[in-house]
Amino acid sequence: MDPIRREEIRALIRRLEASATPKESPREAEQILGEILEPLLIEDGYSVTSVGDQSDRGVDFIAKKGALGGSQESEIAIEYKHYRQGAVGTEAVHRILGAAISSGFSRAMLVTNSRFTYAAREALRRSTPVGIELLDLDALRSWVGRLEQIEYVDVSQVNLIRREFNRKFIDLIVNNPRYLDEIEWREMERLLAQIFEGLGFEVRLTPGSKDGGKDIVLTCHVKSSAHTYYVEVKHWRSGQHVGAGAISDFLNVIVNEQVSGGLFLSTYGYCSNAIEGLTEIQRQTLRFGSESKIVSLCRSYVRATSGIWSPENDLPEMLYQDAL
Repeated sequence: MDPIRREEIRALIRRLEASATPKESPREAEQILGEILEPLLIEDGYSVTSVGDQSDRGVDFIAKKGALGGSQESEIAIEYKHYRQGAVGTEAVHRILGAAISSGFSRAMLVTNSRFTYAAREALRRSTPVGIELLDLDALRSWVGRLEQIEYVDVSQVNLIRREFNRKFIDLIVNNPRYLDEIEWREMERLLAQIFEGLGFEVRLTPGSKDGGKDIVLTCHVKSSAHTYYVEVKHWRSGQHVGAGAISDFLNVIVNEQVSGGLFLSTYGYCSNAIEGLTEIQRQTLRFGSESKIVSLCRSYVRATSGIWSPENDLPEMLYQDAL
């Protein structure tokens, strides 16, 4: 987070502190808290939604991270207590705990412009099924301070450099596929994501771990209908071939999540019996590519980004072209 944004959050915290006077209503104070929490939680990959009076879930905000409805989705229940005097006690802690449990939250935050009683803090020393954090204004200031200790990185510049790096590497691979041997597995996933984006797909690169069984999610539209494809990438620089187990796992993800199909890319190929046991229907749902398919995709990317060729009307066919 850049220094200007941090100072803006500090100013909002001071404004929230001043809202203990009758100048601002509890509803206005709640809106200020939303402006504070949103940038702080965005740093951790969450989006924040104000619930207000539109839900019976018993909280003021919900922070979400991960794909909607996906197995990796994470939610935080957030409740704000606006006190002009006194301290937040155990009753408020029990209320947010009950709301979180009934709605299936695994984590909750109770925030106040005041302070918490000793009993309220002691209540959390006992084991609870929901992880609850108690945050007063000093805790919010400390949260901002922790971000200050992390050196600010201009992610947009990093991404520009990475894209240019990938473009040069793609050119090298087209001329000599052995450059594939010099790429780490995560960089290979990023490179392929850039290729598919350049070919006209909407692309989402999944996290490096806990990716839900797929590395890249592709979306395209054919005759106004959306089609989603999963891509799994195995770039084992040891030269190891992919076996039947990995293929079966990926096929189960495609079938269970009911997407249009999948492409399995293995730089160094597959074990001799890895594909033989698949039915004809499974072979239509899941296609396979090795080094030659990756090189073919690189060539298509160079042509598309050079303005020589536009694949937009033929994306699904292009995805499976030259695949096994």
